[in-house]
Amino acid sequence: MKRLLIATDGSDCAGEALEHGLAIAEELGAAATVLYVRQPPSPSLGEPYYQDVLTEEARRERSVLADARRHAGFYDIRVEYEVLEGDAVEKIVNLARSRDADLIVLGSRGLGSISSLTLGSVSTAVVHQADRPVLVTKTPVSAAAAV
Repeated sequence: MKRLLIATDGSDCAGEALEHGLAIAEELGAAATVLYVRQPPSPSLGEPYYQDVLTEEARRERSVLADARRHAGFYDIRVEYEVLEGDAVEKIVNLARSRDADLIVLGSRGLGSISSLTLGSVSTAVVHQADRPVLVTKTPVSAAAAV
């Protein structure tokens, strides 16, 4: 393996995926691309709400990437950071393909079958749509219970 794509949204589950992905990359001597996909706000929000949502999303993006950089600093690997806007599943799958990633790493919220049907699951959709291996991590039960 030469390149891993690690998708993050700043959640605990994504943090687990980030740690696993960085550790795997270091063990294999691979490079990593950390991806954050921001959701575009609905234009129907109107001003000033549209701008407020954009500002909040930019703040979250900076925070998530700063946290990812902090974690990556503990590993002896080359890491690139990418921010894309749109549908998370589509962006993850397409970036993995365009960067020729050998593995996609992302977290699972662990919603269960009913909630996943209602809310959808990025990790499940990526597993089904990706044309390369996908590692889906879960937050350990003890860490999830503490939240």
